[in-house]
Amino acid sequence: MEKNKLFFIFLILFMVMVFSGCLSLEDEYENSILSFKIPENWTVVDVTNLDTLAGLKPVGTNSTLISITTTDVSPQELVEGYVNDYSQTDPDFQIIENEPVPVDGGEGIKLVYKMGRKDGEGLNSSYQVSSVIAFSKNNNTYIISSVGVSNQDYQSRVEPAMNKVTSTIKIKGYLN
Repeated sequence: MEKNKLFFIFLILFMVMVFSGCLSLEDEYENSILSFKIPENWTVVDVTNLDTLAGLKPVGTNSTLISITTTDVSPQELVEGYVNDYSQTDPDFQIIENEPVPVDGGEGIKLVYKMGRKDGEGLNSSYQVSSVIAFSKNNNTYIISSVGVSNQDYQSRVEPAMNKVTSTIKIKGYLN
């Protein structure tokens, strides 16, 4: 009987903490510059590049598929650069989405595109889908980008993870 009372009290306290926001069931990544919720079945990887603020990969894999970086180029210039460069170097380049997206209380630009990929001998061709979200905060441009993956992997894994990071990212202060 006493165990049931303790369990019930614990359950009520747990529910109060969850609903009050004191306890999150999602993991969150935080460093001195930014924070975001880690998508389910993804993990943050150690990064050594000075411009890379964080990297993410699916649990159980070795490849970083999403990176968060910074640059001094404006979001508009960055996206235009992607479009200009890829449209000149890849005849299969195609824009899937190019639209505004809300990020950290402001507006960013989301570019989703596909590119052709050929094997070493050019016999087999397939497409890879990538995306980049660029936004400004505190006089810096931040970039959330994905590497090229198959359309199926993009839709089932990468796009939901990109959406989670984009909707939860918070830039803390000035980048020095």
